[in-house]
Amino acid sequence: MTPTDRYEHAPCGLVTVNRSGEIVQANGTFGDMIGSSLLAGIARFLDLLRPGDRIFWETHIVPLLDMQGFVREIAIELRTTGEPLPALLNARNQRPGEPDSLIDLAIFSARDRRSYEQELLAARKQAEAAEAHARNLAETLQRSLIPPSLPKIPGLEVGAAYRPAGLGDEIGGDFYDFFRVNPTEWVIALGDVCGKGARAAAITALVRFTVRGAAMETDDLSDALQTVNRTLLLDQGAETCTALLARFRPLETGHRARIVSAGHPFPRLIRRSGEITSVGGHGPLLGAYPGISHTVARVVLGAGDTLVMFTDGIVEARRGGDFFGDHGLDSLLAEHAGAGAEALASTIANTIVEFQDGSPRDDVAVVVVKEPLT
Repeated sequence: MTPTDRYEHAPCGLVTVNRSGEIVQANGTFGDMIGSSLLAGIARFLDLLRPGDRIFWETHIVPLLDMQGFVREIAIELRTTGEPLPALLNARNQRPGEPDSLIDLAIFSARDRRSYEQELLAARKQAEAAEAHARNLAETLQRSLIPPSLPKIPGLEVGAAYRPAGLGDEIGGDFYDFFRVNPTEWVIALGDVCGKGARAAAITALVRFTVRGAAMETDDLSDALQTVNRTLLLDQGAETCTALLARFRPLETGHRARIVSAGHPFPRLIRRSGEITSVGGHGPLLGAYPGISHTVARVVLGAGDTLVMFTDGIVEARRGGDFFGDHGLDSLLAEHAGAGAEALASTIANTIVEFQDGSPRDDVAVVVVKEPLT
């Protein structure tokens, strides 16, 4: 094959133009790309470009060729005898800056690349839409596992906050619930089902509503937890669960609270004086062993006292090698001991999220109950 043949049949379009864009020479490949009949009637390469590409040639390509002598992979679109052709342009100025210099162009068809990019963009949009749908579904399902609004409990101020792990696109197992068991008494439940996703959500719903049913049948919180435990054991393959139950009964002044924990972190009791203690009765987690029992603790909330209940995403929050821990929680509670129930719940949850740089490793649920001063 002669040098002329190699030029004519090069794997890309080869065009030589002057600084005004007039075509001095073009190979056969370029003629095949745009159509030989069109090339025969075109004197200026710029006439093959869209208006925006012509402006870019004058304002960017020519000045760059004068400064550095070459440009690489500039995306353009060429007129053809058929559909417009997306292409990549490489150019070299033989004598940069000289008015009579010639510019050599190498032009590669980008039709396949454009198609690939469009397919990639469509796939990306589809994936983003699927991710948004999954996140919305997870958020909707998660909201169904906690009360849509807080009840008004006579004589008590209540607040609650929930923050999902990570970006909130995966369903967690943390839940809390408020329900009245007779005209004067209320039960607050918190729990943390092991695992994530739809399975954890199903077990969470099972635990939440089993707790409700059991607590309505008996005023013994230990018996209620045993009912939940038996229910989980009957469901082969069910996850384990920690739970906390607190039953509130009004007194002449204040409230009496009975509190039992099934492998769950103990609540913090903040006295009006500022003293902070852990309260609750011990017992194993649910769904692991048959024949379990739990100890119920009793405490009286006086005016200005606050009870803070939470899941382990609070004290086990980690940033690098540092845990928020019990000390971090107690310090936070001491700093905000006088806050209202709703404000304190939000402060705790927000602090844990911020401690983990906005992306908590585990779900966070907190419920605050406060006996008003008046």
